Amino acid sequence: MLLAAAGCKPADQIPVTPGKEGVTVALASPIGYVKATDRRIAWHPSPGISRYEVVVSDSVEVPVFSSVTADTQVFLPDSFTYSLSQNYRWYVIAYRDRDSTAWRSPVAVYRLEGEGRRMPPIPNE
Repeated sequence: MLLAAAGCKPADQIPVTPGKEGVTVALASPIGYVKATDRRIAWHPSPGISRYEVVVSDSVEVPVFSSVTADTQVFLPDSFTYSLSQNYRWYVIAYRDRDSTAWRSPVAVYRLEGEGRRMPPIPNE
């Protein structure tokens, strides 16, 4: 697993590692500090990819949300509640259906802005 330690860097500064045949999955947002109203998870398209699976995990890497889509974004449902005591990690798996090949993105880290019980700072903060 490659960690794209976010701090508050812009998404275009997150390192990605080319997979087989040069395919990369570049993450866009969320990264760093976000507002509780930020529900969008987005990444950049990869050539030849037919579908994506996005996985969001909590601070101890227990998945708390996942979704499969042909789009390059998903929205967390209204039923999903953020916690001030968590750093969230997310990644995307890109699938190419014609030969059942898959590539995994680096992991991005984000957390809520605001006061409350806190986890340690985001790496490279």
